[in-house]
Amino acid sequence: METVYIIVLALTLDLVLGEYPAPLHPVVWLGKFISFLNRFSPSHSPKIQFIYGAFLSILTVSISFAAVFFILGYLKDFNTLLYIIAGGLMLKPAFCLRKQWTIALKIKKLLGNNSNSVPPKELETLIGTVPHTQEGLSRKDIISASIRSISENASDFFVAPLFYFIFLGVPGAFAYRAINTLDSMIGYHGQYEYLGKFAARLDDAANFIPARLTALLFVIGAFILRQNPKLALRSVLADHARTTSPNAGWPMAAMAGAIGISLEKANCYTIGKPLHPLSDTDLSVAVRLYQASMFIWAGVCIAIAWI
Repeated sequence: METVYIIVLALTLDLVLGEYPAPLHPVVWLGKFISFLNRFSPSHSPKIQFIYGAFLSILTVSISFAAVFFILGYLKDFNTLLYIIAGGLMLKPAFCLRKQWTIALKIKKLLGNNSNSVPPKELETLIGTVPHTQEGLSRKDIISASIRSISENASDFFVAPLFYFIFLGVPGAFAYRAINTLDSMIGYHGQYEYLGKFAARLDDAANFIPARLTALLFVIGAFILRQNPKLALRSVLADHARTTSPNAGWPMAAMAGAIGISLEKANCYTIGKPLHPLSDTDLSVAVRLYQASMFIWAGVCIAIAWI
């Protein structure tokens, strides 16, 4: 029952209070720690860069897991109530539920208030949180980028953390968040080609099951909301491999099929066969599908924890 209380408390904190302030957010601390270690990264040999990147990644994940493990282990022996409260407080920053749909709905509202193709300053700031091209940012680009973001982030920021929470507890969820943070900071080509390669591959491995599970949740959500679960499933099977990431295409393809739209990242990929032109309404439908699917997952996790 303690596990149930922890996950319910963490979900309540997310839905009621949202994200912690930056100075109190453990993921911000993680980012600063990674940035600090990155200062000492070698700049000459690709092999040495890779080895140092692997060391940086393993150290960050290990410290994240161990710190939470020992703190909660001590509190569990000391006082059960404190253990539950601390567990909920620590689990919350490992995932992000409400913020994803809040950003999407804010983008939709700004689109509705702006009839021009060029987005206002505030919209440009929000769209900076999702992947998009810097050239020719149109209304369609913004909607597509927003739906792609909420689809992929469903796996990265909610399904995966709770997946590892179920098997490894709060330390596991926080270790996953460390992996994902490493990938977001150094898991790139170019400057971090070798330094971030280990982190990128580690993130691919950690998200292998959650990404596919997220796609399944979107199919189930589409069935419940009477969208298009059959097309969602067909889209997953046909288009999941179109992205360079081995995982990102799964939830995006399911979302595209469920809504009956095509999601395009210019000069990179096109996912889904459109049944209608992309519109602002599709962003609202994507949010509803995200909410339904993620609440299903939350219910499944609570049920598993109850057993």
